[in-house]
Amino acid sequence: YITIDTKSVPIEGEKNVLSLIRKAGIDLPTFCYHSELSIYGACRMCIVEDDRGNIFASCSEQPKAGMVIHTNTKRIQKYRKLIIELLLSTHCRDCTTCQKNGMCSLQDLAFRVGVHAVRFLNNKKEMPLDMSSPCIVRDPNKCILCGDCVRTCDEIQGIGAIDFAFRGSQTQVMPAFDKNLADTDCVG
Repeated sequence: YITIDTKSVPIEGEKNVLSLIRKAGIDLPTFCYHSELSIYGACRMCIVEDDRGNIFASCSEQPKAGMVIHTNTKRIQKYRKLIIELLLSTHCRDCTTCQKNGMCSLQDLAFRVGVHAVRFLNNKKEMPLDMSSPCIVRDPNKCILCGDCVRTCDEIQGIGAIDFAFRGSQTQVMPAFDKNLADTDCVG
């Protein structure tokens, strides 16, 4: 058993703490976690705090008997809000004209954690859209680098048409050699 927000939850083969949190009926936000894909742990939205004050991503932490987990402490709330602000800081800010407005998980989560304005300037250079594919529009200005598309393309489709390129603040998801999606093996 582990204790999650005062609930005792049995470990029955779950591979990560996040699975036990969801088993306990607790809605913990995630962006980069999908049970069908490999663990990436990049978004940090699923952070939790243990009884010693350690903070970690619950999606990549193996459960151990006796763990005591807190999912929504003041400290965690503060960090989640900062994480969303940082994700939004390099995200285009045209939400009101975006076709996903009102159906966007990033927008929903921003409201949920109390982000009503972003304190940080977006100094990222605007990138052109890749509209070459008949079924996918690749907009690097909206990418939050969660890695879902990269892992899905590689692990589910088995194609590997896109991947991470560059480092640090220059990181992008794109086809190799800056090709258009239509010029890759992408199956859409």
